[in-house]
Amino acid sequence: MAKSLPQDLEATAGDTGLFKTFTASVLALLFGLGGLLYATEGGRAYTTETLRRTAVDRAPQSIPDLQLVDDSGRHLGLHAMLAGDGRVRIVDFIYTRCQTVCTSLASVTQRLQADILAQQLERRVAVLSISFDPEADDPPALKAYADRLRMDRSAWQVVSLAKPADRRRLLDAFGIMVVPAPFGEFEHNAALHIVDASGRLVRIVDAEAPGEALAAALAVGR
Repeated sequence: MAKSLPQDLEATAGDTGLFKTFTASVLALLFGLGGLLYATEGGRAYTTETLRRTAVDRAPQSIPDLQLVDDSGRHLGLHAMLAGDGRVRIVDFIYTRCQTVCTSLASVTQRLQADILAQQLERRVAVLSISFDPEADDPPALKAYADRLRMDRSAWQVVSLAKPADRRRLLDAFGIMVVPAPFGEFEHNAALHIVDASGRLVRIVDAEAPGEALAAALAVGR
């Protein structure tokens, strides 16, 4: 018959087991925290957009030269569009059926258009809205959206991707997160992206700060 351990040894064994469990938990927590800090650049960034902002603040970032289609059905390359007239673009991302984030964003871009036209800046700066829902946002859908928002094509254009397969490259380049939602909708983050004529993302500004975005675009275009 096995003899039971003395009471003090049983307590010691129990304490040792608890200590090992505690130590393992602490180590797991520290490793997890270390991984989080590494992945988020020391805790400074917790979203793809924030990471992108941090990278852009350090140095302008090249964006891919993707094929686009506008509301008239014309196909054009993103870099060719930017370089064609030398203007700085304030870029935002939408889908035309959106009833949530895009509604507020549309008000911001309408204000930007008004400010650009009022200050006669349309030869230096323009707004470019890019749809990330090319399957639904064909040229007729883009035109209906442009007409609804009373776009002046000299200051504001709307385009969609010509190739749906390019969506991931486009969104990753700008730090946009898109998540499918019920009823064919999407949840997505929003910001104003300053892109120069050579196809570089040079600044990302909060969507609620159109004045700051316009000032940043003008500073880039000097």
